[in-house]
Amino acid sequence: MTSLTHKQSEHHVGAIFSVLAASILFATGGASRAFAGFPGTAISVGSWRVFVGGIGLLIYARYRYGSAGLKVLVKQPILWIMGIAVLSYQITFFIGAARIGVAMGTLVALGLAPLLAGMLSWWLGMGKPSRQWAICTAVGVGGLSLLTSAGGSKDIAGILFVTVSGWSYAAFTVLGVKMVRTHNFSGGEVLAVAFGIGAVLSTPIIALTSSWVTAPKSIALIIWVGLFATTLAYALFGIGISHLPAGTVSTLTLFEPVMSTTIGVFVLDETMNLRGWFGCLVIIGALGLLGYFESQTKRSSTNA
Repeated sequence: MTSLTHKQSEHHVGAIFSVLAASILFATGGASRAFAGFPGTAISVGSWRVFVGGIGLLIYARYRYGSAGLKVLVKQPILWIMGIAVLSYQITFFIGAARIGVAMGTLVALGLAPLLAGMLSWWLGMGKPSRQWAICTAVGVGGLSLLTSAGGSKDIAGILFVTVSGWSYAAFTVLGVKMVRTHNFSGGEVLAVAFGIGAVLSTPIIALTSSWVTAPKSIALIIWVGLFATTLAYALFGIGISHLPAGTVSTLTLFEPVMSTTIGVFVLDETMNLRGWFGCLVIIGALGLLGYFESQTKRSSTNA
C-alpha cells in the first residue's frame, strides 16, 4: 500500500510538471511567429497549428495506445464538442486579440479559463473547487493583470471574442478531464481525437488562407507550431488531465504568459517594466502554492 501511495503521489507531481512543460511549449507558438516575421494571418496560422498538431497527436496516440480507443472516441458526441472548442479557442482569441491587443486578450481569455473550468466541472458533478484552488487562482489572475498591464478597452466585440475563447478553452479542458474520469481512456487518446476533429474542421480555413505557405521559413514555422507547440505540448497536457482536476490544469496554464513574457524579453528584445516582472513572480508563487496544495491533498486522499 505504501509503495502504491508513493507511486500515485509521483504521478500527481509528474502531472503538474507536465502541464508546466506544456505551457512552455504553448508560449513558443506566438513567439516563433513573431521571431520568423512571416506574412501569414493569425487565423491562418492558428488553423495550421490545429491541423498539423492534430495529425501529429493522432499518429502519437496510434503508436502509443493503438487504434481501438481512437475508433470508439471519434463516435462520442462530447469529442466533437471538444474538437469545435479546439478550433474556436484559436480563432476567437486571434480575432479578439487583434481588436483589443494581445495583453488584454491574454488577461481575459487565460484569466477567465481557470474560473470557468472550476465552475463548469462543479456543474458537471466533477467535484466542488477547493478554497485553496480559489485563492491560488485569484492570486494568479491578479499576477496576470500586473504582467499584461491591461488597460480599459471599450471594444465590446473584441472582449466578447476573447471571452468566447476563454469559455472554449475551459470547456475543452473540463470535457477532456471528464472523458478520462468516466471512460477507460488516456488523456493522450482523448486529446488526439479532439484535435483530429479540429484538424478536419480547420481544412476549409486552410484552403482559403494559405497563399503565404511557400517559403521554407513559413514551412519551418508550421512544423514547429504544429509538432512541437501543439503535438508535443498536448501530449504532455494529456498527462495532466489524466491525473489533475480541470480547474487545477487551467490554473497551471497561467504559466504560459510568464514564459511568453520571458521569451519576448530575452529573445525578441521586448521591454518589461518592474510591474510586469512582479506579476511574473506573483503567478509563479501562486502556481507553486497550488502545486503544494495539490500534493498535500493527493497525499491525504491516498492515506485515507
